[in-house]
Amino acid sequence: MNSIPILMTIYRLVAAPVAAGMALAGYREAFFALIALSLLSDLLDGPIARWLKQESAVGAMLDTVADGGTVLAALVGIYLFEAESLRPELPWLLLFLATYVAAAGAGVLRHGALPAYHLYLSKAAAVGSAIFFLWLFLLGYERSLFLGVIGVAVLANLESLLVSFVLPRFHADVGSLARAVALARKDRADLDLGSSDL
Repeated sequence: MNSIPILMTIYRLVAAPVAAGMALAGYREAFFALIALSLLSDLLDGPIARWLKQESAVGAMLDTVADGGTVLAALVGIYLFEAESLRPELPWLLLFLATYVAAAGAGVLRHGALPAYHLYLSKAAAVGSAIFFLWLFLLGYERSLFLGVIGVAVLANLESLLVSFVLPRFHADVGSLARAVALARKDRADLDLGSSDL
């Protein structure tokens, strides 16, 4: 557990319920600070893991759980503090949540694990979310930015859902649906080769 990226992920796992608690208690600055640090650590832990050669399946799985906690805590706080602005956007938030749950459920049903695919589209959604979150805290609500981030996040969730159904077995750090298709072909070829050896 001395891996720096895993320690950063553990921070996010702990920070998510604390941030949600801060939001429920009405501490806006504390909530925003905790989520901002979580978003920053989420953007940095992957590159740090690659740089230090500390990538691992456990780290990828923990990262996915921490991402989910951060997303839920952020949604709770943003809705509590920005209810007036976000109430008209409830259908978009529900669409995001529905696709998020569907993607997570597909990973669990197909492979017995949350989808730790780390898709490029998901990373783009994470960067967009961090920008939206900081903009919201510093400058106020911007609808076009919110809709853009939600749109990318929904597409990322749908891509994750498709990857779960394309892959015959679990892979972490897939990157894209195109790479998932290539991995699926390789997995099927390996299975065919293995069965022909029997």
